[in-house]
Amino acid sequence: MIHVAAVDQAFLLLLIVFCLGSCLVRAFRKLEQVRARRAATSPGRRARKRD
Repeated sequence: MIHVAAVDQAFLLLLIVFCLGSCLVRAFRKLEQVRARRAATSPGRRARKRD
């Protein structure tokens, strides 16, 4: 096994967490945009679902 210093391990861990976090934020923003676009383009569809 390769031995890596604790500081390097901490840095790599923070880098991985930052990358995963930014990916999740992008995905949620994309989903929110799609949801907002659907709500804006078809306001009549929701009214029909309630009836």
